[in-house]
Amino acid sequence: MSYRPSSVVSGWSVPPLSRPQSAEARRVRAVELFGQGRSNAEIAGAVGVHAESVRRWRRAWEIRGAQSLRRRPAPGRRPKLNGAQVEEVRAALERDAQAHGFEADPWTLERVGLVVERVTGMALSRASVRRPLTGRLGWSPQRPERRAVQRDGSEIARWIAHEWPRIKKGAVNTRAWIVFLDESGVSLLPRIRRTYSPRGRTPLLRHRLNRKRASMAGALGHHSTDPERGARLCFHLKPGSHDTTALIEVLEQMKVFYRGERVVLVRDGLSAHRSRAMRAWVADQDRLTLERLPAYAPELNPVEPLWSSLKKRELANLAGDHLADVADATAQGIHRINQNPQLPWSFLTHTGLTIHPPHPQNLRKDQ
Repeated sequence: MSYRPSSVVSGWSVPPLSRPQSAEARRVRAVELFGQGRSNAEIAGAVGVHAESVRRWRRAWEIRGAQSLRRRPAPGRRPKLNGAQVEEVRAALERDAQAHGFEADPWTLERVGLVVERVTGMALSRASVRRPLTGRLGWSPQRPERRAVQRDGSEIARWIAHEWPRIKKGAVNTRAWIVFLDESGVSLLPRIRRTYSPRGRTPLLRHRLNRKRASMAGALGHHSTDPERGARLCFHLKPGSHDTTALIEVLEQMKVFYRGERVVLVRDGLSAHRSRAMRAWVADQDRLTLERLPAYAPELNPVEPLWSSLKKRELANLAGDHLADVADATAQGIHRINQNPQLPWSFLTHTGLTIHPPHPQNLRKDQ
């Protein structure tokens, strides 16, 4: 009976052995049979190889021991960059691309190759740059996040450390809802992500250069003291853009959502939020407190991932002929979000901001 390594061990299914692994398993089994004093013919029949192979294995086993029959990995080609050079390149790449004289931040294989040549004096091909970059340096191609040049990191850190705790404390004292407000635009120009086409033929999408646009406004609220009340989403869609008058309409609609409740409204520095008409309207509200996010910090607004969810699902690949098509798709997305009670909370989690303290692990209600 020939020797076949099993692919099931102790009831667990494991991947089948590769050819080199199977060959090594036969040699290892032959070594065990050598120790039992079996003849070459018996071993050849047991492991399923020719007797000459067994004689060759036995000579190697007698001269160099069982380790000589173990599989040895192929050494492969020597790397073009040694360890010290790789560390020099790593240190150079830790600085952004503009520090090396490039106009923008993205790293490409060509740019990395130029840095490698400056640091080590070696000109490498794209493939020779990619191998150490993705292997020994541990880099990978990723979609970058965008950050405005005017962004002030220290001011954002100060807001998170001081202003956000103050906002939460004030909301808790008045048992208010903390509501984040944001606006975003949509257009009839299709947001194409993928389309089917015959292999080898790049698809050509024809569409009218129609600049009809609509603007979405969303107000996402979480109660400051009672997470069981869930999240509330107030949504508004209109042709064109949201000016002061349109935003006041949104806030009037929001008052219906929060009738009789106190609201702390957190919004960005859009000019329509700070206009004279807006300030006059806010002055007449006795249950509304306004707070402002730090400048150029959209990642702190949980409505931003809500927009991303819509644009990656319902609005992706939307080939609409009228703004009503965009409105219908957006309404479907808002319905999807409202049907999932955890999704609005995940948007807040995505910002890194917290409203309620985390519950201790394994804490029973009677404790």
